[in-house]
Amino acid sequence: MQTNSTGETSAAARELLTGAEFLAMLRQVVEYRPQATVADPLQSAVDQIASNPAFSESRLLMRILVALSSGEGQFRRAEIAALDARTLALVIVLMDLHAAGTWPVGRWVRAVEEAKAASA
Repeated sequence: MQTNSTGETSAAARELLTGAEFLAMLRQVVEYRPQATVADPLQSAVDQIASNPAFSESRLLMRILVALSSGEGQFRRAEIAALDARTLALVIVLMDLHAAGTWPVGRWVRAVEEAKAASA
């Protein structure tokens, strides 16, 4: 983080989050409500991205998939509020599946590649 001459962290630096920080903060969103179970959440995310690739929520979902699959990414704190309840629930399920190691890394990578190809 950037600090000024008095050692205070700049506001701009506090607004940037790593992928891990962003995903952790998503869990704290008050509006999150459990949604109906999706048979294949990873494919559902890819399908959502492919159906509206230019939509800002789809672009954010793509970045979240990249963060889950590679651990990389940078997000703005304000983007936490950019997900509707359905997509937030999907992301929470994806986070849980990723943390549990339910799917191999290759499946995550293929999903990211498929979503990128669909949005190109």
